[in-house]
Order: sequence, then structure tokens, then C-alpha cells
Amino acid sequence: MENSARNKLIALMAHALFLTCAGALFMFRGSSERYFEKLKNSVFITAYTECRSEADLSAVKNRIAAISGVKYIVILTENEVFAALEGALAKKDILISIKDVEIPSILKIYPGTLNYERFGRIAEQINALAEIKYSDTGGNAVKKLFVFASDFKKAVRFIAAMLILSALASAAAAFVSMEYLSEKFRFLSERNVPRRDIVLKYATEITLIPLSSLIISILILLALYQTTGGNTMVFPTYPQTVLLLLLSFLPSAARLIKSV
Repeated sequence: MENSARNKLIALMAHALFLTCAGALFMFRGSSERYFEKLKNSVFITAYTECRSEADLSAVKNRIAAISGVKYIVILTENEVFAALEGALAKKDILISIKDVEIPSILKIYPGTLNYERFGRIAEQINALAEIKYSDTGGNAVKKLFVFASDFKKAVRFIAAMLILSALASAAAAFVSMEYLSEKFRFLSERNVPRRDIVLKYATEITLIPLSSLIISILILLALYQTTGGNTMVFPTYPQTVLLLLLSFLPSAARLIKSV
């Protein structure tokens, strides 16, 4: 019945592993979602129209926005396209020669999807509009991006499943590691010691291990976050950190409820 430093150390390590796995799952989920959002924003359909006036362009934009799946649209007028060319072309004689050419207005349509079939259906509907002269989906390069996104999604699901299994396994280990505390609870409970007195007697031990393990796990997650410079990883949000705090008390609380 004496306190065992070894038991406490094992419990601390098991709790820290559990919280680190749970935190890593939060980070991985947030990071993959942010990456997929970047991929979605890199895919767009370029549509060309002869419309020039603001009213006509606005009408075309509204018609395209009504198509199911379109996230948002960016309009580049003839003057904006020419200004972009002026900044990109080094030879001014080329600019002079194209000044007499009518440059179509450009609409960049972002479908906000990584489903290639859905992307293709949206492109077909845009191309079918009378005001659209021509549309470009990016060809083979964009198709490869969709294939990559599909494969990456599968990898994300697999890694997430592994992290969930690791979190569950470490949670079970953390629960088992508190067996020594459970024995103390049962010993006092069998001698009719009030539950409140038992909780107060071991309050420090019940709270110290979870809080210490949470600090350790946060430091490990912070180190992992710093290795990427915050560019690819997303640190757990405030609600997720609060959830980790609540999860840290779960094994000891479960033991207390089961034993008293």
C-alpha cells in the first residue's frame, strides 16, 4: 500500500504517451485540412469572355456563381490583363503590337473541390454558357494534381487510423497504469472511509500525474511543431487543448469511479 515512485513514473509516462498521441491526431487532422484547402485553392478554371462592361461581367459572374459547386470567382478585365502583360513582358515592341488586339476578359473560377469528375462537370457547364468564348481546365497537369490529392487522401486516412489506434492503446495503458491507485481506493472503501475523504486524501496524486503528463505532451507537440517552423503543422487549438486537459483526468477518474 506504500506509494511507489516506480508506479507513479509508469503512470506519468503512460498518460504522457496517451495525450501526445491524442494531440498528434489533432495536429495531423488540422494540418491535413489546411493542406487540402491549399490544394483546392490552387485548382481553378479559366474562362474567357468578350464581355467588357462592368454590368455584363457582373451578369456572367452571377450566372457562373449559380452553378452548383462554384466556390468563388475572380474577374480580370481587359485593362487588368493588359497591365499584367505589361509587367510580365520585357520587350515593349510586343506590347505595342498587341495594343490593337482585343484582349478578352478573364474569369478565374474556383470550384473548391478535389473531385476530378465534379470539377469536369462544372467546367462543362461553364463552357456551355453563351457568354463564354473558351474555357481552360489546366489539362494534364491539373489532372495529375487531382490524382495526387486522391492518393494523399488515402494516406491521410491510413495515418489518422493509426493515430486513433495508438491513442486508444495508450489510453488503455494509462488506465492500467493507475491500478496501484485503484487498490488504495478499494482498500479505504472497504473500510467504509467516505468517498469524499478518499478523494481529498489522494487529490494531489489524482491531479498531479494528469497535469504533469499534459505539460510533457504539450512540450513534445510544441517541439514537433517547431521542427516544421509552423509551415506545415497546425498546433492544437484552445478547445483541443482543453479537451486534452479533460482527457488527462479520464484514467484516474475512471479508476476512482470503478473502485469506490
